Amino acid sequence: MGAPRHADARGSSWPAPTWETHPWHDSWRDYEAAVVPPIATLDVCEVLDAATAARVGAAQQAIVDFDRELTEEFGARESGTTNTVLLRSEAASSSQIEHLTVSAKQLALAEVGAARSVNAGIVQANVTAMTDATAVEGGLDTSVATQMHQQLLGDTGLHIGLRHEQVWIGTSGSSPLGAEFVAPHHSHVEENLDDLWRFLAEPARLPLAQIAVGHAQFETIHPFVDGNGRVGRALVHRYLRHVGLTTHVTVPISAGLLAATGSYVAALTEYRKGNPLPIVIEFARASRDAAAIGREMLAGLRAVRDSWNTRITARSDSVAWKIADNLVGHPAVAADIAAQQHGVSPQAARTAIGHLVDVGVLKRASTGRRNQVWVAEEITSCYDRIAVLIGRRTIY
Repeated sequence: MGAPRHADARGSSWPAPTWETHPWHDSWRDYEAAVVPPIATLDVCEVLDAATAARVGAAQQAIVDFDRELTEEFGARESGTTNTVLLRSEAASSSQIEHLTVSAKQLALAEVGAARSVNAGIVQANVTAMTDATAVEGGLDTSVATQMHQQLLGDTGLHIGLRHEQVWIGTSGSSPLGAEFVAPHHSHVEENLDDLWRFLAEPARLPLAQIAVGHAQFETIHPFVDGNGRVGRALVHRYLRHVGLTTHVTVPISAGLLAATGSYVAALTEYRKGNPLPIVIEFARASRDAAAIGREMLAGLRAVRDSWNTRITARSDSVAWKIADNLVGHPAVAADIAAQQHGVSPQAARTAIGHLVDVGVLKRASTGRRNQVWVAEEITSCYDRIAVLIGRRTIY
């Protein structure tokens, strides 16, 4: 192992990675892997200029206002459905950043085990990981991150848990030689993560800036063989809930990042050069965009749900109305699932689903007589429209 050499910090007072030399096992040449500097005792606010600090403060207020306004608007009864909608969008956007795309219909079918798309199952696992990340109180540590990793990749056959091999970004898949970035040697991962958790446990004057830098540090450590980005973005939401910036709903920050993926990736690259400002700015921008995206999506879904009120003619106490309400957050349904959720017999569930089919709320998605599944395609189309609009959104 060679002596570390310093990277260019570009005048920033934030520490840049150094580099150490390792032999590559199937080559006579050596490669250089990053040595991630400790940040546990650092204060990111000390490297922010006044304008950036103000942007972060405004973005934090946008997050708090979004959470408060939606909680007040939808109330306790509907806040669960609202958060399900936002989590679904956030997981899909986080996955799409890594080029894992899936239609809303296939994602809905994956939730009931009827998807034909491999990606749908992967994205649905991301929904589960994000849901669990925000459902349990507590801070961040390695066990939390590895549990998320297990949820994300448990059915893929890929290595689960902290890596025991070298990983890198760019160039070929067979060697780190010439890579765009070579992550720290696996022997450093645990200590790097311990330092990161200490950094995120410190009281922060601007928590959004703290987690922006923490996220970039996590991606620089790259503790897993695969799934680092999705785990890293799920950790963001657990942190926001832990520090109280969100209390009831999930702000779709990944959707905001997806609207300018190139800037997000460039900001992570700049962080690896010792410059934390771009990633802080990106998180501030993405957070403000996220509030607008979330409101736009919820308004579209509400309009669809309201249109059903004149079409559903079942009695007011019919389970058809309960199923219709649930379709906003869970657009696919099977009779046995509906029966269990709403405490009715399978026959009653089938009768209610039949009525929703008759009035055009549901369409059958499976052709077999057994294990039939229906989808509210107006709802999935609304999700898909928002996904398209995210890609076209003007960044400010």
